[in-house]
Amino acid sequence: MNLLSGIRVLDAATNIAGPYGASLLADLGAEVIKIEPVAGDPMRAYPPACDGTTTQFAAVNHDKRYLTLDLRSEEGRGELHRLVAGADVLVQNARAGHEAKLGLDAESCHDANPRLIHATIAAFHPADGDRPGYDMLVQGESGLLDQTGEPDRPPSRIGASAIDHVTGLWLAFGVLAALRGPRERETVRVSMLDAAVGLLNEKVSATIATGEAPQRMGAGTSVTTPHGAFATADGYIVIGAATDAAFAKLATVLGPPLHGDERFRSQSGRLAHRAEVEGAVTAALAPFGTDHWMSVLGEAGIAAGRVSTLPEAIERHRAFSATGLRSVDGSERIEVVAPAVSFGSHDWPVLPLPGGPGADNEAVLGAPAVR
Repeated sequence: MNLLSGIRVLDAATNIAGPYGASLLADLGAEVIKIEPVAGDPMRAYPPACDGTTTQFAAVNHDKRYLTLDLRSEEGRGELHRLVAGADVLVQNARAGHEAKLGLDAESCHDANPRLIHATIAAFHPADGDRPGYDMLVQGESGLLDQTGEPDRPPSRIGASAIDHVTGLWLAFGVLAALRGPRERETVRVSMLDAAVGLLNEKVSATIATGEAPQRMGAGTSVTTPHGAFATADGYIVIGAATDAAFAKLATVLGPPLHGDERFRSQSGRLAHRAEVEGAVTAALAPFGTDHWMSVLGEAGIAAGRVSTLPEAIERHRAFSATGLRSVDGSERIEVVAPAVSFGSHDWPVLPLPGGPGADNEAVLGAPAVR
């Protein structure tokens, strides 16, 4: 995929959000040069390790060139700004107030190249200063943690670094838009906290309108029922009967007491008797396994999905996804999830194995990496 051929991106970010956003630009054909501290990006140390790298690092740092620079030194900052002079985009996530010390601030970078798009990822709001932040902290402050989990249990973390990844998506989105603009000392800034609140989009609007904070409901939702995960004889299934018409189909399949009870005909009635409705669904599903119900509900046109383990989901993704997984040349064990967008008949190609810290210093800078 060469949609961004000729675009050079400097990725001076660490951890997940910034590098993931930069990797999306690499996926679209940009040349991405990763600039790491001499010790390397901390992601290189996160297990599991195999074939000279780690799966965590490869997942968000594939298809880049790998440099090390000591940005705490005048020489390192000078080398950075020489690279900036020939770049289109710089991605960085240094804490507020620390960018200038490393030469990563917008002013000095734009002095080196006024046409540079200076893209920053921050954890919190500008008023929060230089507070360090990670996905889990942002889930907490955004309200997501409070909205996730069972009502009678402590708040739960989303089972993925979702905020890191959606922040990276917003970064790539902003950079792509900025590349179409005038490019006059342009800056793009994405806050992880803003991205997280955005995931609560419709809940934010409802809370403002009603003055009532929604309560966490496990796999359920406050606006419709039955709409959640229910136990079967051998696992769990998700059923989405979100409309009166969909519920009528479900009630016909599952029978009494759901079928024929006038209290359940409308959404408002079902919400008023949520415990009875969901209890009846659970009781009806209990005698048979998930495969049985997937078949029966599918034939009736009722939205349903199995609750898969991650290994099960991976194998289904491998077998049926339009985009699938990308293998890594030089490794029999590392595979990376391909971007979720497909372009015509294009297949996402095999990726090179990520190089070590400073692997491309000599090729790019004409000098070996400092150890």
